Amino acid sequence: MKKRILQIVAISFLAFGFTSCKKCKDCEYKIDWKITDGYSQEELDALDAQYQATFGMDYEEYYLDFYSSAFTSVNDEYCGDDLEEIEDMTDVNLAGYYRMYWECK
Repeated sequence: MKKRILQIVAISFLAFGFTSCKKCKDCEYKIDWKITDGYSQEELDALDAQYQATFGMDYEEYYLDFYSSAFTSVNDEYCGDDLEEIEDMTDVNLAGYYRMYWECK
């Protein structure tokens, strides 16, 4: 019986001794809308009038409605090589429209 208990303890020690601690973080792929960046107020007013006449909504509302439904946020826990790959990624930035990036905590 003692021999069996020692075997169980030894196996448990080996199992815990060889498990590695991985660095893990919760990461979310996010988007910041910058649809009106770079436009003067006059240009925005003209765009709003055009989009109101065509689509029944302002310029920014149209793009947020259209693109927000097409964008799916990813939120998950990543560890090891997957986490390093995400943290090394550069932001996708389309000036005047959006910035897409990973945020890890």
